[in-house]
Amino acid sequence: MTIPRDENQLVDILTSLVPRMRQHGMVFCDVPLGQAQLKLELAPQKSSETLHYAAPAADVIVQTVDALSPEMGIFAEAVVEEGLHVAEKTILGFVDVGPLRLALEAPVSGTVMLCLVPVNSVVGYHQPVFRIQPD
Repeated sequence: MTIPRDENQLVDILTSLVPRMRQHGMVFCDVPLGQAQLKLELAPQKSSETLHYAAPAADVIVQTVDALSPEMGIFAEAVVEEGLHVAEKTILGFVDVGPLRLALEAPVSGTVMLCLVPVNSVVGYHQPVFRIQPD
């Protein structure tokens, strides 16, 4: 690939490359440009880009709150199920950090709508693990 002489050439390259990356499920791509290198990282697609026939938006917007991982580690155990009503500070699951097992607590009282992380998966610091619909 030749080094683009101006911004228009770079735009042309990106205009053809980004759709191909999305088509093949690529998120990262390194593009050599002479002695330089262009590193691309695609942001997740917006739902309007991925859905061609979306249902009309509902009039009611449901507010949710995420229960966040207390630390980086392994999401070791979920002790609640989706659809269960929980009180604030209820233990929802546990994150293993080395020899420690830290509790993941509900930030609000409400209904557990979704578990966002599979058990035995790595979680980051303050990564959303559960989604709760507050009372």
